[in-house]
Amino acid sequence: MLWSKSLETGIPKIDEQHKELFRQADVLVDQSKADRVESTLNFLKDYVAKHFSDEEAFHRSSNYPKADAHKKLHIEFTGGLKKKVEEFQKSTNKSSIILTINSMVINWLKEHIMRHDKEFATYYIQKQPPRP
Repeated sequence: MLWSKSLETGIPKIDEQHKELFRQADVLVDQSKADRVESTLNFLKDYVAKHFSDEEAFHRSSNYPKADAHKKLHIEFTGGLKKKVEEFQKSTNKSSIILTINSMVINWLKEHIMRHDKEFATYYIQKQPPRP
């Protein structure tokens, strides 16, 4: 999945992290050995946790009124990703699970960014003092 400018929030740190999440989802599909897939999955899980933590820090610093609901979406996604990784570890048909994880990550990210992150970004950017 190629990154598209339409996915930009206008918050550079968040946009860079989103781009990396898309890159890692693409790397996941390109992997051919189970050990490399496993390391990519572990990186993806860790990076998702870091990204969500950073994004939630932006929410807190700006007193975002929908922060709790947004965090709940993050928790639900993290739980779903964890379940899929566990399925991958137990599965004999790993390529099918890899494609499912890739699709889940890409589809969720696109929908989440376009709907929830952009809504937050509008709020956040409006709260910033004007630049001189």
